Amino acid sequence: MVNGTDPSLEARLKLAEEAEKELTRLTPLAAEAKLLRAEKAKAQRNAERTRTREASLQQAKKAADAASDRQSQVPDLLGSAARAVNQLYTALREIDTHRRESVQCLSVADRVDYEIELEHGQQEEASQDRDTRGLAYALAARHGDARVKKLLEEMEPGFSPLNGCNLSEPLFRDVADFVMERVTAAATAVAARSK
Repeated sequence: MVNGTDPSLEARLKLAEEAEKELTRLTPLAAEAKLLRAEKAKAQRNAERTRTREASLQQAKKAADAASDRQSQVPDLLGSAARAVNQLYTALREIDTHRRESVQCLSVADRVDYEIELEHGQQEEASQDRDTRGLAYALAARHGDARVKKLLEEMEPGFSPLNGCNLSEPLFRDVADFVMERVTAAATAVAARSK
């Protein structure tokens, strides 16, 4: 023991003073830890946002380019669809026209049948001294639109302009309905003009 001091006490004091100096030096740095953690988290969030934004912009550009590429096909596709719909319309319009012609011809034939029946009936009634005035009405009930429709059905049983078409598919049915509405409207307009 020199000067009345314990060497182990001296060593411990030295260590304590070094620790105190280290603590004094690290305390401000330790105080910054919370702020540095917050800044680091903010920097990470900003980096993640930047990556997410860039990835989204790249995906948006890719999707926009794909839409533009696909859109460039639309004029040709629309032209093809319009030509196909026009061909369908023309075919259905011709079918309707031919069916109307058939009805008109059958109406003429039915009228001739009516006149022949009436003439024969009048001759028969006259030969038996009966009144022939009601005969025309009686025979008219068996002729006219109902008989013409029946004759047409007998010529083409179960005819439909859309026979064989897959109308269970909604798109096919919608297109068929769309075109048939136009055909019907056109036929109605023609019939109205011809009256």
